[in-house]
Amino acid sequence: MKLRYLALLCASTFSVTTFANSTSLYVEQNIASNATDDGIYSTEAGAYIDVSDNGQVYIGFDDQGWLAAGYGYDFNISDNVDFNLYGEIGKWDTGEEILIEGIVNFDLNDNISLFTGYGYNRSGEVPEKLSDTVINTNQFIAGTTMSISGFDLNYKYTHSNSDGSNGTTDGGTSFSQSDYRSNEHEVIFSKTIDNFTPYIKYTYLNTNADSISINTSPSFALENDSIWTLGLSYNF
Repeated sequence: MKLRYLALLCASTFSVTTFANSTSLYVEQNIASNATDDGIYSTEAGAYIDVSDNGQVYIGFDDQGWLAAGYGYDFNISDNVDFNLYGEIGKWDTGEEILIEGIVNFDLNDNISLFTGYGYNRSGEVPEKLSDTVINTNQFIAGTTMSISGFDLNYKYTHSNSDGSNGTTDGGTSFSQSDYRSNEHEVIFSKTIDNFTPYIKYTYLNTNADSISINTSPSFALENDSIWTLGLSYNF
C-alpha cells in the first residue's frame, strides 16, 4: 500500500490530529529511498479542505498512479482532548485500499501535544493485478507534535500487523506471502513563513516481511527503507 496515512505534514497547518483553518495545499518530492535507488523519484500533491467547523476532506495523488480521497471529523471531548475519526479510499494501477483511523489527541500545553490511536487498512497491493487477494493490516499509532522557537517538530510511530496474502494473477500465476509485522518512524521538521510551510520528512520502515512467492519461488520482497522527502504546504 502507499506508505502514507493522514500524515503529519506540519503541525501549524495540518496534522494527523489537527485540522487546517480553511484549505491547505501541499506538494512533496521523494529525494532518497529504495525507490530512488531504482531511479523512481515520486512527486505527491494534495489538499485538505474544510467543509464544516469540524469536518475536512482530503484529496491526494502522485505521479506513479496513486489517487486517494478521505474525510475526517474532529470530536471535541474537552479543552485539552480531541478524538479524530478519518476514513480514506485509495487506488493505484495494481490495486486499491480502504483506511480507517481513530486518533485521540491530548494537548499538554500550548507547544506540545501527544496522540495515540488505532488504524485499520484493507488493501489489494500485489505485483500483478489479481482476482482474489486482500491484505488486512491493524495499526497502533502514537506520537507527538512540538512547537519550538517558531519551528515545528512532529514524530509519529506506527506498528502494523498484516495477515499476508495469497491467490492467483489474471494470467493464472499463483502467489503467497506469510503474515508479517512492520514498524514505521516518521519525523517532520517544518517552519511556517506567512502562509507557506516548507518541511523535510524522514521515514524509516523496518519490517520482517518474507518475500512474496510466485509459483513457490521467492520473488518480490517488502524491504526496510529509509525515505527522505522535501515538501511545501500553502494555507489559505
